[in-house]
Amino acid sequence: MKKGKIFDERFLLAFSTGVLLSLSFPPLKSGFFATVGFVPLLFLIDKLKNYKQLFLYSYLSFFFFNLFTLYWVGGWSKEADPFLMVGCVLLILFHPVLFFLPMWFYMFVKRNIGGVVNLVAFPFAYTLFEYFRSKTELAFPWLTLGNTQTYFIEKIQFIEFTGVYGLSFLILVVNVIFYLAIKEILSQGKIFSKRASLYFLLAILIYIAPDFYGASVLKKSNNFSYKEIKVGLIQPDINPWLKWEGTLAEQLELYMGMTRKIIQTNPDVELIVYPETAITYYFLLSPYRYYFNWFKSWVDSLGIAILTGFPDAKFYDNPSDAPPSSHLIKETGQRYDAFNAMGLFLPNSDKIQKYAKIILVPFGERLPYADTFHFLIEPLQWGVGISNWAKGKDTTIFEMKRKNGEVIKFSGVVCYESIYPSFVREFVKRGAQFLVVITNDSWYGNTSGPYQHFQYSILRAVENRRSIVRCANGGVSGLIDPYGRVQKKTKFHEKTQIADIVKLNDEETFYTKHGDVIVYISFYLTIFTFVFAVFKNFKQKMAKK
Repeated sequence: MKKGKIFDERFLLAFSTGVLLSLSFPPLKSGFFATVGFVPLLFLIDKLKNYKQLFLYSYLSFFFFNLFTLYWVGGWSKEADPFLMVGCVLLILFHPVLFFLPMWFYMFVKRNIGGVVNLVAFPFAYTLFEYFRSKTELAFPWLTLGNTQTYFIEKIQFIEFTGVYGLSFLILVVNVIFYLAIKEILSQGKIFSKRASLYFLLAILIYIAPDFYGASVLKKSNNFSYKEIKVGLIQPDINPWLKWEGTLAEQLELYMGMTRKIIQTNPDVELIVYPETAITYYFLLSPYRYYFNWFKSWVDSLGIAILTGFPDAKFYDNPSDAPPSSHLIKETGQRYDAFNAMGLFLPNSDKIQKYAKIILVPFGERLPYADTFHFLIEPLQWGVGISNWAKGKDTTIFEMKRKNGEVIKFSGVVCYESIYPSFVREFVKRGAQFLVVITNDSWYGNTSGPYQHFQYSILRAVENRRSIVRCANGGVSGLIDPYGRVQKKTKFHEKTQIADIVKLNDEETFYTKHGDVIVYISFYLTIFTFVFAVFKNFKQKMAKK
């Protein structure tokens, strides 16, 4: 076979994996493509001679995967900050490098142990890789394989036991079995061989098996009774590039007007949610005391609790106590930290319950390990007033008392935090009866990004059996029940307000109680397999001497 033809064939296999995986992610409702996404790459690895070739072709596969799935990160509008565009290019160029790790493990085990050990170990190793990709300040777990299945409500119900990584593991197992089926066909030269048919049947059964459990759970869910609260949310659809230029008075008047509309049509609403940085001013500070008092008196007169996003600040009396990443006021020498926060304002109460965002978008919201590399903060800030947020400290549980004296507990996460399953789980463990996600996805326009982000909240609902209220500046906003069913949903770039009943739940799922058990299993099995492969490799080298 000619060299050029081999190269074309390998490139096509690498490209196929990238395309198939991309086609499986929202907003496309074709998550089944993920079950065969790795098959071309596994066949490609059979053709490779060394790790250098593996790096090249795995990089190509995951480059196309990242390119087609994450193209939206740059914003790509005439108003978009160049920093955002540069960040997108760098993400798509460098993020695929990380995916080499599980593929290297697969090839290392294949070459040193052989048999089917590499195929058995691969789903565990890749699942472990996905989990570790959600750690550190450089983490970006957006492309978790389980995120592809959000439109298949019956299928995802079992993640109340495993979390989203259980979905990823299921998809990877099915990929391996499909690979064996096609390999059997190619080796036998006939499509309907008995073994190949059994492999195909097994793969299909494994993929659809969760649907039967899910259908049963959803059927029984109609018989469960939950305590309820009616929640409204406001989607103002303000241009994210311009909203930082509006006056505080204009912002308050806008939200007050839209809040009145909710109350007129839903007088039984008890909580109203505004999106991330709905208020763009540090309105808890003394220079804005007039506007804060205006806002608070209005909350009191309505008799309804309001949860809103806003920037918050902590000033340090002694500048030496401030972390290196803090902001400096050059005129006074005073230092302060700024937080991407939210606050719950209760009628006739002076107590303000606050939460500050803990997991910040790398580079976009905070320089990773900023206290170490603080000298890079200023040159890497982008121009819309939101760079260099400080990290929050605690997973807040908001509490509000109803008219009947009952206390309701809930938590809120900000934007990017909602894609971290183990992080969201911590709020539920602390007593949250439902969850709120506030976000501002309008940076990315009407692209795949906002729809992907909305769908991922469905997984958080099912994992913990908690209703989710999702409020976005320009969309997509909505209310999701504890089974991942979307009750109401807004359109993107729609100025609107909606309200609906939110179910409250105090019970903890297996996942909420015990966390990512599938990851722990994957860790030990992967380590054992790797050590055994190293031993076999050492033994082979000694035998050659």
